[in-house]
Amino acid sequence: MNGRNRIGLYGAYFCAMAGIGFTLPYLPVYLGERGLSDREIGILSTLAALSALVQFAVGIWSDRIGRHKPFLVVSLAVLALSTFALPNAPNGIWLAIAVVLFAENGVCRAVVESQSGAEAVALAEPSQVGQALGGLRFWKPIGIILILLIGGQMAQRYGIGSILAPLAVIQGLAFVASLLIREDRSHRPASIDETVEAGDQGPPGGRWADPALWAFLAAMVLFHAANAPGGIYLGLFLERDLHAARSTLATAFVVSMVAWMLVVRPAGRLSDRFGRRPLLIAGWTIMAIRLGIVAIARTPFEIVANQALDGLANGLFAVLAAAWVTDRLGGARRAGEAQAIVGTSLVAGSAIGPYLSALCVDAIGYRNLFGALAGVGALATLIVLFAVPESLARRDEFEPADGTLPERASTSLAPGDGANA
Repeated sequence: MNGRNRIGLYGAYFCAMAGIGFTLPYLPVYLGERGLSDREIGILSTLAALSALVQFAVGIWSDRIGRHKPFLVVSLAVLALSTFALPNAPNGIWLAIAVVLFAENGVCRAVVESQSGAEAVALAEPSQVGQALGGLRFWKPIGIILILLIGGQMAQRYGIGSILAPLAVIQGLAFVASLLIREDRSHRPASIDETVEAGDQGPPGGRWADPALWAFLAAMVLFHAANAPGGIYLGLFLERDLHAARSTLATAFVVSMVAWMLVVRPAGRLSDRFGRRPLLIAGWTIMAIRLGIVAIARTPFEIVANQALDGLANGLFAVLAAAWVTDRLGGARRAGEAQAIVGTSLVAGSAIGPYLSALCVDAIGYRNLFGALAGVGALATLIVLFAVPESLARRDEFEPADGTLPERASTSLAPGDGANA
């Protein structure tokens, strides 16, 4: 990837994802200040997640034409406009639309997340997919941390709504940066139509006949069904039950993002070298343990320290899940679809988890809710442990005697071709 594309892709991703520094701890509290109930906040989060299902069609479309930049540019433009609109939208349908477009798991950020990942994979060497994804995802927590730190001080002095004006400018810069990306065809995989014409038909039996892929989809949906309500209710739990200061909300998510930042790059390199499965199991296990600790924590300090596990789990997921699905589908030529599959699982889990949580949180309370979510996380971990095989071919299967790497080092293992469960 040349310097111009690095600035364009990483800069756009950095600025766009920085907005999550507002959505994670502050958006639910901000919407509460606007008069919305916990139930209404949960339902809005569900609607935002459902809107992001469009990313699956976008992923297939981008693979078919062999381009990701147009979808990035449009989604970033709409994201910037929604950030400007959010503080000015009256309660009701206009506020709901602004939240759906702006939310962490809403349609705009979902398309940005999946198409940025697809672009990074398309520009990477085949043997460095994990490293490319780790390099991209590294910038996400940096932007989030900056907004959390600056926003925490602004929220304490001027109120949560004061963060939105400078944030709107940053989201606009994401759009500007995306215009710098230059999709040189020599550095992109062939479109789907071209690979079919060349005789590349994909895994035998078709990718949707692969039981391991379906098992992994279930594990990803359950991961987010367990994890997503934490983004909505952790801040409310800290503020209402543990009586933490608002600056503590920012600190908790800063700890999570620092852990994410530290893990993504080594996770990508290690997965390219040793395989995806060991780190996948670690990510799911850490997620379940972290939720269980929230359920029994008694002080804000315990919650803040525990957020390091949240960052580790989400950082591992961000790199390993996309790399696993990319391997399984056959590599970079289906990068858009692979990223969209991961994103769609996020959508499904982020719709199911908050919706069910919204129905029961008033009755059972925050602490029991997190305990139940820990059980869901444990079930997801068991699926990964017993039903998800390694996706990366062993190095001795594709590395020639002279030690040079061939054109494709990462391959899809179709059902029955030797994947070890």
